Amino acid sequence: MKRFTIFVSFCLMWYVSCSTIDVAINQRVDVSKKLDKIVVFPFEIRNAPWGDEFSDAVTHHLFKTGRVEVVERQELEKILKEQKLSMTGILDSDKTVKIGKLLGADVIVIGRGTALDLGNDSLEKKHLIDTFMLKVVSVETGTLLITVRKEPGIAWTWWYRLKYCCSLTLFYNRYDALLESSRYDEISRQIASRIVEALQEIEMKRQTKI
Repeated sequence: MKRFTIFVSFCLMWYVSCSTIDVAINQRVDVSKKLDKIVVFPFEIRNAPWGDEFSDAVTHHLFKTGRVEVVERQELEKILKEQKLSMTGILDSDKTVKIGKLLGADVIVIGRGTALDLGNDSLEKKHLIDTFMLKVVSVETGTLLITVRKEPGIAWTWWYRLKYCCSLTLFYNRYDALLESSRYDEISRQIASRIVEALQEIEMKRQTKI
């Protein structure tokens, strides 16, 4: 019986996911309507020119959930042009909220972070995120609703652990795990999922007050 318990505990250790994504929800938030329509602004990533591509990836994964409406990039560019603003350097909350209202959005998503620098320019080592902070803001009130932080390091999910141990570090090591878990496509998928979950939690609280 003792051996069986140890075995079960060991298996559970494998399947526990350790994400580098941390989410916080404003527990004092008070919204009067559903938060269905989202606009994602281009992200500012230090030491990298692909912040807009990263934001597009988050937009894509938000759209894939089928749970929210996402403002298309063309609509955002059109409003920015009309307001004589550029796609970069618009993380000022007042400006972004104003643009969000013009787009008919319920929430805006803004973010900035730092690229992971591994010391060379090979293709497989580009588009890596070291740290990242994302904010979800209510267009209605200008209130900060959700923050999402990508912490530095490896996200030791059960899949990465399995590959790491099964290869005995010969074909898949900690460096490989760092590369895979830091790619912005992987990070954007996790971020989109966590944003939708947080918005649903806020919506449930809103409905209990009605």
